[in-house]
Amino acid sequence: MQLDEPDRRILRALQDEPELTLRELGEVTGLSHSPCWRRLKRLQDEGAISPKRFVVDPEAVGFEILVLCFVKISHHQRDRLRAFEEAVVKVPEVMQCHSLTGEYDYVLQVVATSVRDYEATVKNALVELPNVQSINTSFTLKRVKHTLNVPV
Repeated sequence: MQLDEPDRRILRALQDEPELTLRELGEVTGLSHSPCWRRLKRLQDEGAISPKRFVVDPEAVGFEILVLCFVKISHHQRDRLRAFEEAVVKVPEVMQCHSLTGEYDYVLQVVATSVRDYEATVKNALVELPNVQSINTSFTLKRVKHTLNVPV
């Protein structure tokens, strides 16, 4: 997707203030109503902007434990990787899952209310995922940086 400077101004403004009305967005970006609306619609249609939603802070609602789980898959066949990926998206405690290069095949970001809660997630969900050879766990100590803003 090609972005010009007015597109970037729209994206920066919405990341900083997602509640802006279309009129306010136009004022902030220096665009009149119709061009601003057309650009916003195109950015939405092309997937550059997701639908509006509220972001819940896991820690604020009791999920005080954040764990990174580095997963090795037993055999690297396409169907085995697909089976793992289809199963991991169904585990609610897994907030993110990324396929990796290097020593591990995937990294999972998992939330838990306590160490015991995480242990239950491991025993009842993670080790039951298809084709898991091993899981290496790291508990995070503190969040140093967390942003959803993309530097456009």
